[in-house]
Amino acid sequence: MSTPIIEFRGAGKNFGDVTALAGVDLSIDAGEIYAVIGHSGAGKSTLVRLINALERATSGEVLVDGVDITKLSERRLREVRLGIGMVFQQFNLMRSRTVFGNVAYPLKVAGWAKADRERRVTELLKFVGIADKAWQYPDQLSGGQKQRVGIARALATNPKILLADESTSALDPETTGEVLRLLKRVNSEFGVTIVVITHEMEVVREIADRVAVLKDGKVIEHGPVREVFAAPREPTTKTFVETVLRARPDPADLARIRERHPGRLVIARVSDDRRIGPVLSEAISRYDVRFEVVHGGVKELGSTSFGSLTLELIGADAAVDKLIADLRAATDVEELV
Repeated sequence: MSTPIIEFRGAGKNFGDVTALAGVDLSIDAGEIYAVIGHSGAGKSTLVRLINALERATSGEVLVDGVDITKLSERRLREVRLGIGMVFQQFNLMRSRTVFGNVAYPLKVAGWAKADRERRVTELLKFVGIADKAWQYPDQLSGGQKQRVGIARALATNPKILLADESTSALDPETTGEVLRLLKRVNSEFGVTIVVITHEMEVVREIADRVAVLKDGKVIEHGPVREVFAAPREPTTKTFVETVLRARPDPADLARIRERHPGRLVIARVSDDRRIGPVLSEAISRYDVRFEVVHGGVKELGSTSFGSLTLELIGADAAVDKLIADLRAATDVEELV
């Protein structure tokens, strides 16, 4: 059985009369990559700041490694924070210090001896792939290189937990992929639990084991990523998933599709446990209905396939009705009227 390393039990946070988080219940297991996604203002950054008590919960409990940090003194909190690294959206590097100096700084604060600091920084810069940049300054680096420095610095004191708050949103897609692959290495090679805060569902698909969806300070859906992607329940979650799948044609796409495809159009969800192939394989022989895929696609998530297809169905109305009914027995189907 997995062991929770972070638990929220009815946790809430108010800023005056404004409720940023309300009644959050979440459990994050040691060694997993857990994503928290939501639109701007959903409460994501507040939630991650409760984990290292940069913000104190105003209700409920926040447990880190079994300890309720809402009840700790500032001195004890400093000890807890030594086991929690943080990677920021805007890197937060000290411009007056070299790459080496930025990574060494938390070790100096923690009282490491000079020789130990040098050994650890050298090791980390090699791990993140920028050993050749050790004596350069942040202004001389690209965005991706700066984030590698940020990750190295966050790992300096051997934390059990790494918090990544929108750590790729300032980067281009190619660099984002490189940083996400590096975070996956941190997780797999060091066993560090990673909490990823993001508004990009593609980041969730690429890196996370489980995901929680926030809206207006509340968790509206959570679970294994493959399950949330395959069958999102809440409208907000469906919107996020569609940004990855492009599951639904937008109005312009739909107008173009209708010009070329006058038949009846349906959107069918596809995943490993929702297979429409057997029904479609008999479209002609059993139903006397022709079909064509006109939009959508299928993506891989680990060993799981998921996605949706927009199909044009051509045949007598009664025959098409029968085919749609049998498709619905296999998966979620929506007819575009």
